[in-house]
Amino acid sequence: MHYRLMDILACPICKAFPLGLQVLDAAKGEEKHREKVGCELYCVYNGGLIAQLGKPDLVKDCETCFSYDLKEALLTCKNCGRWYPVIDSIPHMLPDDLRKEPEDREFLVRYESKIPEWVKTQGIPFHL
Repeated sequence: MHYRLMDILACPICKAFPLGLQVLDAAKGEEKHREKVGCELYCVYNGGLIAQLGKPDLVKDCETCFSYDLKEALLTCKNCGRWYPVIDSIPHMLPDDLRKEPEDREFLVRYESKIPEWVKTQGIPFHL
């Protein structure tokens, strides 16, 4: 998964946008020259809406941002309290009834020290 995907992801349950992102494991590749800003609405790399950032060097930041591959991460929705794991670069954003509790709990245990307290204690659909 790339940071760029955060520009289009919304919570599948409540449709909130943007989602929170906590990178747990990432690999940096080679930077590629860009002619324009890659995201349309939201830049998670700089933490804000594109229209509000107004940074002249945003294109340079895009070159760096596009070079990262997020291997493991946590997506969070502050609106409904849900969380979604990113495992092997794939966001697992399924409805609650289709999620695999053992897999989700194993993810929480593996990254327990890096996950926000609210996810560990009150996260939906599972928490520690």
